[in-house]
Amino acid sequence: MIHRRCSSTGRWGQPIPVCLAVLAWASLCACTSGGGDAAETQPAIVQESEDGGARLTLSLDREVLTTAGTAILRLEVESGEAVSVEFPDSGDGFGEFAVVRDTPSVDRLLEDGRVARAREYVLQPFLPGDYELPALTVVLDGSLEISTEAVVIRVESVLEDPEDTELRDISEPVDVPAPWWWWVLGAAGVAAALTAALWWLRRRRAARAVPRVVTPDEAALAALDALAAGGLPGAAEVKAFYLRLSDIVRRYVEERFGLRAPGQTTEEFLAAMAASPAIRASHQRLLRGFLEQADMVKFAKFAPGKEEIGASLDAARRFVRQTVPEELIAPEKVRRRNSN
Repeated sequence: MIHRRCSSTGRWGQPIPVCLAVLAWASLCACTSGGGDAAETQPAIVQESEDGGARLTLSLDREVLTTAGTAILRLEVESGEAVSVEFPDSGDGFGEFAVVRDTPSVDRLLEDGRVARAREYVLQPFLPGDYELPALTVVLDGSLEISTEAVVIRVESVLEDPEDTELRDISEPVDVPAPWWWWVLGAAGVAAALTAALWWLRRRRAARAVPRVVTPDEAALAALDALAAGGLPGAAEVKAFYLRLSDIVRRYVEERFGLRAPGQTTEEFLAAMAASPAIRASHQRLLRGFLEQADMVKFAKFAPGKEEIGASLDAARRFVRQTVPEELIAPEKVRRRNSN
């Protein structure tokens, strides 16, 4: 059974008493409702089907829509509270209509103890024309089926002339001038990039131009390596070798600790070294033994063997390496040096 409810504008020729009676009846209904909100919009199409003590109601909010519009389809089942209800699956749409939204409604308890369960579907058409909404089936308790009847819905085009389907040629491209501030931003970006590149190049050149400062320990070790590269001296060259070795160590001490070592005698230097807190006691003992052996070669005509000459060279290297400032060497090397 299909009921179509459509609003009418009335005719001027309709008897006035009939219109007054309708208005009076509407006013009476509004008064008896307790002054509540206006009634909900009535659907345009209503169907009702009954089977097995259950009732299926189909309602559509409109019977004519446009290709740009949608229609709301509502299916409501009134059945016992313990009865399970399975509504139609809208995954593939209904006929020529796509389903853009599928929403269950809140169950309502009816006066006779039954429960009303509903589901709303938002339908969307594709093309203008008269399209059939197919019969929809609701399954109760997994076996009992109640179906609606097919409904024809008219879909109208939003175009002024839907028959005019001729394709137009593509228009020529239109030149859109860029705003003036685009050019300003572009020029500013290029200038910033050039400035950064010039600053980086100047800094790199300045870093290359600054010569690296050779530390006292680097100069002393390089001089000791050059002295050792000439080989261990023979008997005739021992004195000159020790003079050069002693001079390297004394110059290192002057540059490293600020002591006037090169111009002092060994006794004067050792006394100044003992009064300076800059040199550790262990380093003082190492340096004292080295200088006393050098003085024996220079002044007492002591002729050390090759092993003693090599030991003196190693002692000079060890003294230089052990007195390098800790901030110039790696932490693990500092710990290893201090443990020795």
